[in-house]
Amino acid sequence: MITDFLDSIPSHVLNRSKNLDLRVRSVNAHSAIDEVLSRTVLRGGKRLRPLLTYLVANLLKIDLDAITPFARASELVHAASLSHDDVIDNATLRRGAPSINILSTNKKAVLAGDYLLSSVIVDLCSTGELPLVNEMSLVIKDLSEGEWLQLDLISSRDYTRELIREIALKKTSSVMSYCTLAPAMLAKMPQEIQNICRNFGVSLGLAFQLIDDTLDYSGDSLKDQELDLKNGIVNAVVFELLSTRPDLMERFKSGEDLTGLLISEDMNPSVKLISDEALNHLENARMALSALEEHLGVTLYKNRPKELEEALEHLHLVISYMALRQN
Repeated sequence: MITDFLDSIPSHVLNRSKNLDLRVRSVNAHSAIDEVLSRTVLRGGKRLRPLLTYLVANLLKIDLDAITPFARASELVHAASLSHDDVIDNATLRRGAPSINILSTNKKAVLAGDYLLSSVIVDLCSTGELPLVNEMSLVIKDLSEGEWLQLDLISSRDYTRELIREIALKKTSSVMSYCTLAPAMLAKMPQEIQNICRNFGVSLGLAFQLIDDTLDYSGDSLKDQELDLKNGIVNAVVFELLSTRPDLMERFKSGEDLTGLLISEDMNPSVKLISDEALNHLENARMALSALEEHLGVTLYKNRPKELEEALEHLHLVISYMALRQN
């Protein structure tokens, strides 16, 4: 599926994403930080976030060299969040290999994540694009708030549907909306275009997280199986089941282990419900692209409808790829 998706992306955009240099060198720590990062959170991955950044830049006719620092930043911030998540979640695997906390230590995993975040801000400051530096600082703030909120809920067990969506907005949509907004900001697009681009990324991020929640029950995830359940994390799918079973919800709030509670439960109806919600968010993303088409068709692509259609089609492929992840 991923191969078919990537084969459909313009080669000049795909090559930029595939060949993006994510190495972070530290003279003071010799090569230790770079080595542990390259073997864990920066190892492999689809690089969907930088690819998305490049595709929006391609649509807005931005030189890809100019957007590269921001595409790189999106992936490094994402990697930093994975580094911290692996510690918090007591993970053992990441992309089929030992997670960063296993390969090194919890303390070094946290420091490596912090180093990535600080490197991103330093690198972005060198571009001179202070509004985009500010925007990334807000993303990092959202990531921290989202993780804090999730930890609070693990302790209190006072989950609500709204709080679970807020976590998705802060931990997933924040980074993805930066990918779609950054090119519009760099191109100095009108505020209306910037808002559409941001909303496009928010919708993609919510869909991505909800689909991830359904994939936790596919049986073929490379993450630790049922790790969220063992850590007491209620994702969107689990919450929908608990919300229809007051008896299970009461037992959960009384302190029972989630794994034991759900071991014999049929998750398919809840998976279907969340899958449908994810599809609704993808439809919102399509509507955002339609709004962009309307605006760009009379400005940047005036009298060039075929060129605009082709540039938009590549972003529609991202939406289609996300939808296919559910199957």
